[in-house]
Amino acid sequence: MIVEQTAELAALREVVRDFLGAVDPREWADSVERVDRRLWRRACVELGMAAVDVPEELGGAGIGFAALAAVVEEAGRTLAPLPLLSSVVLAQGLLVLSGDGEAQRAYLPALLCGESIAAVALDGDGGEVTAVCSPQGEWRLSGQRQRVLDGLAADLLLVVARTREGPAVFAVEAAGGGVVRSAQESMDLTRRFARVGFDGAVARMVGTPRSTGEVLRQVRQRLAVAVACEQLGGAERVVEMAVAYAGTRVQFGRVIGSFQAIKHRCAELAVEVDECRSAVAHAVWAVQERPEELPLAAAMAGAVCGPVFLRCALENVQIHGGIGFTWEHPAHLYVRRAESDRALYGEARAHREEVLRALGV
Repeated sequence: MIVEQTAELAALREVVRDFLGAVDPREWADSVERVDRRLWRRACVELGMAAVDVPEELGGAGIGFAALAAVVEEAGRTLAPLPLLSSVVLAQGLLVLSGDGEAQRAYLPALLCGESIAAVALDGDGGEVTAVCSPQGEWRLSGQRQRVLDGLAADLLLVVARTREGPAVFAVEAAGGGVVRSAQESMDLTRRFARVGFDGAVARMVGTPRSTGEVLRQVRQRLAVAVACEQLGGAERVVEMAVAYAGTRVQFGRVIGSFQAIKHRCAELAVEVDECRSAVAHAVWAVQERPEELPLAAAMAGAVCGPVFLRCALENVQIHGGIGFTWEHPAHLYVRRAESDRALYGEARAHREEVLRALGV
């Protein structure tokens, strides 16, 4: 099943593609944060990018996850330096699903207008964080988390920490005392990951420990679908780049796209991208319409999209020949993103194991 592609969704996709059309990922490879705050503020104020999947009663547009999927897919085409996965999918997802009205009122308005950026330090990302409550009722965090996406750019940190009652989510002001952040190198030159340390940092609990497990499960599944959307957008873009170059590069008196080897290679990539599109469409439908089918749909999308994105990115480099291997050409940035996704969000084998678990095998 797929979500109906309404005129509203089509218009949103067209506007976002036009808005991000001039983005060049090479410009951000050497920046510290690798997040364009000015562009993000414009995206939130002019297009409402951060608000599309947030309910209207919380200040959002209430369009649904299908709209967010379209936005993430378009951002994946250009490797746009925007905190969509970190601040929107993860952080806003945690706040909305937590049901904590006080936290939602405190943090969502600034996130939705792009005034503030949030990052999430999930458990299982390396390191451990412990939360201790003082007799006065004040929570303080101690410990460290690794590989926090957009951790350097974040104004707000949502941290999964261990308490006596089990894991819980805490909100921490990134610029507050007891928070130390440092950049972590990664293969992906269009994203920045951070090591975040806490030494008695003042925190505020979001939700309750009792509900944290279920909230984190849902957020991780939505993240898996969002990553698949981004990979679909990247795969579409590199195939377009390869086809365009094959149609203009002349060798032996003919454009290389007329050679059977190149022609068949491009056709095969196009078929694989279509398979990704079907898997993503089903996963987005599951998020929005059939949550009970989401574990299987998300795992299937991850198993299909990651390998296809990497294969398309590598073939794009090959079809471009010598120019594809140069630092100045953006082709290698898509390879880096695809390889980074595989390391951070699961190889195809891990996703296939999730498929089997969802099927009860």
